[in-house]
Amino acid sequence: MLDFLRRRARRGQSQSTHSQPAFHPSSYADPQGRVFLADGGLFRAITADGAAFCTQLLDTGVVAALVDRRLLVPTRRATRPAPAGYALVLEHERLPHVSYPFEWPGEMLRTAALHTLTLLEELAARRLTLKDAHGWNIVFDGTRPVFVDFGSITVAPAEGHWLRYVEEQFREYFLHPLELIAAGHGRVTRALMRDFEKGITGEERQRLLGGEPMPLGQGFGWYRERIAGLKLQQVSQGWAGYYDGEFPALQESPEWTPKHRAVHGLLQRFRPATVLDIGANRGWYAMLAASLGSRVVAFDNDEACVELLFADARKAGLAVQPLVMSCVNPSPRYGLAGGIMESAEERLRSDLVLALALVHHMVFRMNLRFEQIAAALAAYAGQVLIVEFPPKDDIHVSQWMTERYAWYTVENFTAALSGHFSRITTVASHPTPRVLLVCER
Repeated sequence: MLDFLRRRARRGQSQSTHSQPAFHPSSYADPQGRVFLADGGLFRAITADGAAFCTQLLDTGVVAALVDRRLLVPTRRATRPAPAGYALVLEHERLPHVSYPFEWPGEMLRTAALHTLTLLEELAARRLTLKDAHGWNIVFDGTRPVFVDFGSITVAPAEGHWLRYVEEQFREYFLHPLELIAAGHGRVTRALMRDFEKGITGEERQRLLGGEPMPLGQGFGWYRERIAGLKLQQVSQGWAGYYDGEFPALQESPEWTPKHRAVHGLLQRFRPATVLDIGANRGWYAMLAASLGSRVVAFDNDEACVELLFADARKAGLAVQPLVMSCVNPSPRYGLAGGIMESAEERLRSDLVLALALVHHMVFRMNLRFEQIAAALAAYAGQVLIVEFPPKDDIHVSQWMTERYAWYTVENFTAALSGHFSRITTVASHPTPRVLLVCER
């Protein structure tokens, strides 16, 4: 995800080493550097060929200036020795949740595109540019995009600030997807964006939208104006208005239900550093967790809900990263030998997981069994899972219950969860008779 896309100007070149530490599988395309994890930190090993330029960026204040403007991931020289075959080690800030561009709602993709343009403009003022300009080099810290591929920074060409293939790449990974979303092709766009080797080409864009694209050679300002002016469309699954007129305050108040108070109390009790909200809808509980100091990722398959959450969290300055994803079809591990792109379960695993008002939909609408649901939710939970269970006499469940679902009982669900958690307690939820099952490792 950091530097793994093919750099078209340098195909055929490679850097190989068998020494420790083990390099991240997503970091393989840059011949001058590779990323690795060690001792809980995130590091980049730089070859002798690239060390002088990296040192110059650090010593002249370029890196500090970009970090101060929140354009580049915080980066410093590391004190650890360089692996065999490398001359320098950098340490980057490690963000807790990594997401991929095809998981972002349209406004997140637009934000990442504009962030990339701002970074290019700042680099151009220093006679620098990027070797890559695609969304796979962006990681979100809450709603804030951060460019993470340090090795992509390079000297600008003698004329102009775009490398031609980089401008083309920016179109394929940012402009064309956003134009398709604006035209109502969000689902098609998301499917095409899963291909990390290739963006949405000009030919594909033309077949779907018609019209002749602008020729290459446009300035940063043209792209900024074009992207900022797009009116993005989101297709709702019918849940975007779930909280219309009754979105509660995040501060404890008389309008809170027993469920609000219970989840608030549990978040205060466990104080998780990271939280995942599965089936988040508008994301009130995700924002509640963020307001209490957690770094939160939330996903839902209703893009309109996710867009509203992104806007709300961004306005409030809360560390919530909202994604478009189905709980029954999360992003899988894929790529060469299944090892390049990590699965959602690997990337979004958090200290505490919320799964509220979800289980009955997974059973009656998605035809899943308790064993499947328990295993799926447990895969994300580092320490605690808080899952809501509406029993058979719940106002909604009672309309769906038939003899076929005689196994749908809280006792059976608890038994399935006990295969993954050592301690399970029950807390009253809302409306009655729903309960929260608090599952601890």
